[in-house]
Formats: sequence, structure tokens, C-alpha cells
Amino acid sequence: MNVWTKAALSAVFATAVLLSVEPVSAQRSGGALFETTDALMSTADELGAALLSPDNYAAAQKYYAKAQEYDERGRADRARGELADAAKALNDAIDVSRLGRVNFAKTLTARDVALAAEAPKYEPELWWEAEGQFSSAARKLEDGNVNSASSRGADATKAYGAAELAAIKTAIVGKARALIAKADEDKVYRDAPISLGRAKLAVAEAESNLDKDRYNTQSAIALAAKAEYEARHSMTLTRQLRRVDDDEISGEELILNWEEPLKRIAGALDVTTDMSSGPERVTNSAVTMAESLRADNAELRSEASKLAARLGGSVAIVEETKRLEAQLAAVEDLFGPGEARVVREGNDLVLRLVGLSFPSGKSAIESRYFSLLKKVQEAIELFSVQPIVIEGHTDSVGSDAVNMKLSQERADSVREYLIANVGLRESRVSAAGFGKDRPIASDETESGRAQNRRIDVVIVGARARKMR
Repeated sequence: MNVWTKAALSAVFATAVLLSVEPVSAQRSGGALFETTDALMSTADELGAALLSPDNYAAAQKYYAKAQEYDERGRADRARGELADAAKALNDAIDVSRLGRVNFAKTLTARDVALAAEAPKYEPELWWEAEGQFSSAARKLEDGNVNSASSRGADATKAYGAAELAAIKTAIVGKARALIAKADEDKVYRDAPISLGRAKLAVAEAESNLDKDRYNTQSAIALAAKAEYEARHSMTLTRQLRRVDDDEISGEELILNWEEPLKRIAGALDVTTDMSSGPERVTNSAVTMAESLRADNAELRSEASKLAARLGGSVAIVEETKRLEAQLAAVEDLFGPGEARVVREGNDLVLRLVGLSFPSGKSAIESRYFSLLKKVQEAIELFSVQPIVIEGHTDSVGSDAVNMKLSQERADSVREYLIANVGLRESRVSAAGFGKDRPIASDETESGRAQNRRIDVVIVGARARKMR
């Protein structure tokens, strides 16, 4: 860090301390003596004088605090003198702040955007460097040096932009970077250079894409997920290969161990487990059978219903089954293939809202999805008074804490919408965020991550509603 940066940081840390303290005006109990100064203080706060005119604002705070001390001691005359000085400093701060909001308009916008990207959290050094440059620009404006203030403001704008971009990168590829750093520390490149190289290449490509367009994050997120996978994979391969090097296991045993899970899967699917010519035949047979089973799922459900009737179940059970199957069909007919999938999980009915998505990092429901939620209402009305659980789920990209918080906020948004617009009782509907803990597809591919980022509306213990 250069000398200028250290000086700038010292100045901005002082400003940060000032900004972190509640304004003195907000700490007093009121009184006619302070009314005029309080009004000026409120105006200064609204204009952001602590940021745009830091010296004048700090002076006003000091005079105001002294006035409070004198007022508490019964020295109204001395308090008036301090308040007069505070008012002068506040008027100066207000004038400078109004000028600053014009001169530093681009800088203020860049600062807001960097804050939205959580630059203080992800890139604190770059953030405070930008804050130092802005503080220096503001003080130049206070001194009346408009040209120098504008020049330094432009530098601060660039610094905030750099902090924002770096924060976006860290938020997206930070976990991948950490995994790669750990792999390098463990010298994984000696044993698994291909996998580790893929991880590094994916991170580099993600950062390059963000350099070109920092707000188009979809491809960068996918690349970050790939990098995380490849980095973890490289470390797993290294551990196994080093066991061979250390004579803990032979090369043949290693291959046989890795073949075993595929053979177990193939055996469960009742396809060939013959690996005499390699794993390709077993893999192809297993994939073909899995795809066939998935395609037959709807038919198997129908056959199960017919079998229940043939087995001579009670009339009530058969009728209940028929009604439920009819209602399931009615629910499925409500939604198009790109809107929702209807899934039975035990006694619960799950409406998997594949057509509902949220902007990155957001939880507000966009108006274009209201028609889909109207169909959700119609589906819920087909059943009785069973409890409804709104489940929020994310993929594994990003931190666990952020994913858990975001999934809960999105589930809460859907719950609040249904209560407000559908008329469901609050006691009937609950919301739960599960973050990345309940994936339904692999997070190693973009399509899998897209499936995992979802809202599920669960009708608990779905039972058929008797028709009139």
C-alpha cells in the first residue's frame, strides 16, 4: 500500500467513525433553544453532509455537543453561542453538500452501486481506498477548490467501480479461488494437473466474462460452479493417487474400488455389470434404463391406481383414490410444461414452480408471475384444508449463509402473496428456506443448478375433496 493510500485511509476511517455514530441532534430530548439548529441538522443529514462536507459537519457536531453541555449546566447564554457556531458550520455544510451532490453525482452513484455489490464486505481494502479518495475530494470542495475536487471525485468514481467489480468477482468466484489456493498449497498440481487446470481455467474465464459485462453473471456463476467442482475433484483424485504412491493401496485396487459404485447402480437397475472391456457398456446400459424408468413414471402411477382397485380395497378407498387421481389430473392440467411440475412425495403433493424465478440476489415477486400464482391458488382450492408449506431452495453457488437467507426470503415472499391475494389463513401457510440442502439435480451443470433454484408449494397430506 502506497503512502497516499495510507493517508487517505486514515482520513476515511475518521469519517467512518463519524458516520457510525448517531448524530448528536438525535440524542437530545428537545427544547426551544435547539429548534433552529435541529432543523439545520436534519437538512444537513438529508443531504449527506457527513460524507460531502465532513469537516464542516464534524465542527457542527462538536459545537452542538458543547451547547448541550452548557444547557444541562443551566448556562443558556453560553449554549446560544455554541449553537450559533454550530448553525454557521451547518449552513456551510449544507451549501457544500448541495454543490457536492451536483459535482459528485457520478461518484455518489458509483458508491451506491459498490455498496449494493457489498464491496465493504468482499473487498474492504479497495472500498476504503475509494472512500479515502472521495473524502479527499469532498475536503477540496469545502476549501473552494472546485477543479481539484472534480478531479479527485473522478478518481473516486473509478475506485468505486474497481471495488464494485472486484466485489462481484469475489462473491461469485471467491469460493473457487479459496479451493484452488488450498489445492495449490497441498501441491495438487503434481498429481491432478488436468482437473486443477480446468478449475483455474474456469475461474479465469468467469473473471474475463465479468470484465466484459459485470452485470451478466449467469455464465460466470456457471463457470464458478464448474471451477469449484474441478478443484474439489482434483483434491479427491490427489488423495487417492497418493495412497497408491504411499503403497496403502495398489493401482488395481484403486480402479476396482471406483468401479464398484457403478456396478451397484447397474445391479439395482438390473442391467449388465460386465466390466471386462471397461465401464462404457455398463454406463450406457444404466443410462438407458434410467431414462426409460423416468419416462414410465406417469404410466406406473396410473397402473398403481388400477392395481389398488383390482386388489379389492374397500369402496371408500377406491373412491377416494379415484377422486384423488382426478384432482391430480386437474392440477396437472392447470399448468403448462414451463410453469410447474406436479409431484407426489409420499402423502404430500408438491407443485414445483419451474416457471417462477427471481432476479439474482432478490426475493421480490415480479408482476409477470402473478398469472402463475393464480393457477397455484386454483390448485390449492381443489383440496380441503390441508396445511401448505412454501419451500425455498437454491443451488450450491455462493455461501451457505447467503443461500439459506435468500431461500427463506423468497419462500416468505410467496407465502405473503398467497395470504394477501388468495385469502389463505396465515395459520394454514408456512414458509421454510432450505438453501442448497435439498437438491433434486446435480449442481455440476447449469441445467441441474436451474432445477435446484426453485420454489415448491407443498400440500401436506393431500386428500381428495368430495365433490358435490
